[in-house]
Amino acid sequence: MLENLEDLLKRAWDYFTKKEEEHHTDIYTELMNECRKNFTKEEMRLIHKAYETASRLHHNQKRNSGEPYIIHPLYVAYIALKELNLHDSNSICACLLHDTVEDCKMTYEHLIKHFNLDIADLVMGVTKITDLNFNSKEELEAYNYRLLLLAVLKSYRTILIKLADRLHNMRTLEYKEEPKRIAKSAETLRLFVPLADHVGAYIAKDELADLSLKYLNDKEYKIIKGMRKDYTIKHQREIEYELNLFCDILKKEGIEGNIRASLKSNFSLYQGLTGHHKISEIPNLIRYSIMVKNEEDIAKLEKAIKERFPVLDKHTKNYIKTPKPNGYQALHLSIPHYKFNQNGEIEPKKSRLTGEIIPIQIQIYTKEMFLINSYGFAALLDIFPNKTLKEIQQELLETSLFFKALQENKKIENPFLFLEKTVRDLLSEKIHVYVANGAVYCLPAASTVKDLAEKIHSELEKEADHALVNGEKVAMNFPLKDGDRILIVAKKRKEDGEQKEKKPIRVLKKD
Repeated sequence: MLENLEDLLKRAWDYFTKKEEEHHTDIYTELMNECRKNFTKEEMRLIHKAYETASRLHHNQKRNSGEPYIIHPLYVAYIALKELNLHDSNSICACLLHDTVEDCKMTYEHLIKHFNLDIADLVMGVTKITDLNFNSKEELEAYNYRLLLLAVLKSYRTILIKLADRLHNMRTLEYKEEPKRIAKSAETLRLFVPLADHVGAYIAKDELADLSLKYLNDKEYKIIKGMRKDYTIKHQREIEYELNLFCDILKKEGIEGNIRASLKSNFSLYQGLTGHHKISEIPNLIRYSIMVKNEEDIAKLEKAIKERFPVLDKHTKNYIKTPKPNGYQALHLSIPHYKFNQNGEIEPKKSRLTGEIIPIQIQIYTKEMFLINSYGFAALLDIFPNKTLKEIQQELLETSLFFKALQENKKIENPFLFLEKTVRDLLSEKIHVYVANGAVYCLPAASTVKDLAEKIHSELEKEADHALVNGEKVAMNFPLKDGDRILIVAKKRKEDGEQKEKKPIRVLKKD
């Protein structure tokens, strides 16, 4: 039955204005409760064994927060299961054990003997190697991430475990010293945000990008966060009006569906504010997501919307006919955003800068599409319950652009080049930035000044000290956005017994 219009509207608005979830008070209890909902008694016994093993091995170890270390693997397991939708018992065991090899001298052979080969492979896939000699810490890190990505060719679950691990580390980054916070945030933005995009884990992607921005550009982060809050309050009447319109269409068409409203993420707003003085000028700032039963209902709803509103073709995309490389599917329709004028009449909202109509976005999809669009590859076990992990892995190897890139580039031994080719170059979202001599560089959306320096010349990043972005002095880890103008300044050098700063690198030759 189609739910009451008032109830549907209230639930949609409640979602839009919901408060941030409170921190878990007893993560062990919550994890086990979630596990019981998803796993058999035999699988639960193995999960309990993994917890007991990890708890014993991490005994007396502490996090930077002062909490017992076991809190971390518990949260990683909870995030993987509850938030990333990884409904696989071996993966949950691997989450609980993921630091035991690196920190507690657990061995691969022991994991096979006391658990199973699959769990052992997953744990080793996310384990960093620390006892090899490299020229720099950066080279060691890049080598370890190369190993991580090669492990993904054996099981896609490896990267989901690593994303859960990084999510918890980013959520607790406040307990680290500032240099480590900056380094981890830059690494997250440059590597883990693109990885989350490639495997379709959009929920993880948005949070990782937002947390990275928080530590890399706290000033802009706070401004944007305040803008989002103010916009929600000031435009409540307009949002409720639009929600009412869509709820009314669902009811009149007899379509069973759920609707929710949301704003772009903080990081998306940070990138989108280029050239716009106000948050309200950003196209598709508000997204109305409508989940229906099947594709027939999608077509029916599309027809009803087009009959009632002028659809703006410039911002309309059909990702059902042409899915994104990570499997994302939805119909995106853009219509005018409406406002109440001084007479209380409704009219399309126009940009004060260009005079163009400001659009809002309607995303329409089925439940199966929603699972893929939110959780990516992690949802495949739910969508295809009769397929084995081996079958799902093989299909990804044959169809996923990301997996094909991993296979094609696995022979590249240089870890930096490998990461660039398989992670960053595949990102579909790009930004264009300008350097001092007027040259334009195209970069993946999740890029920093350091990425620009490396693209200009392999040695430039080593020589650079800081940069001026739009006239403001910033560090090399500063996140860039479309339209930024950058001037890179070299490090100081000793000359005639004095410290002298090199002149800004104004003439930058494109590769």
